Amino acid sequence: MEIKVAKTNLKTTQKLKSIRISLENQKKAERFLALANKKKIGRTIKIDQALGIALDLLTEEHVKRLQDQSLSNEDRKEILRQKWAEQYGPLTKDAFTGVMLTKEFSEFLVQHNQCA
Repeated sequence: MEIKVAKTNLKTTQKLKSIRISLENQKKAERFLALANKKKIGRTIKIDQALGIALDLLTEEHVKRLQDQSLSNEDRKEILRQKWAEQYGPLTKDAFTGVMLTKEFSEFLVQHNQCA
């Protein structure tokens, strides 16, 4: 008679995950932790704790600034082309490049605060 042994697959969920950061930010974090952990009593402060507080302090303005910084020049050009198309009608990317060389486009830029 065979006895079947039930195998349980207990998967432990990993609660930590590594992320990539620049060397400059790593050094900033290490300096911060060295300063924060200069105390006589208590557990050490982990970067995860500090990062959690920092992320909670981010505002919509910070998010907007990060989104603006992520735009390439080609992205900015496309945004301007779409605004131009709303005001003057659709045109191709090549035609828009030609429009960018006109005086009328310079006035359009001033009117729209250079894609702001």
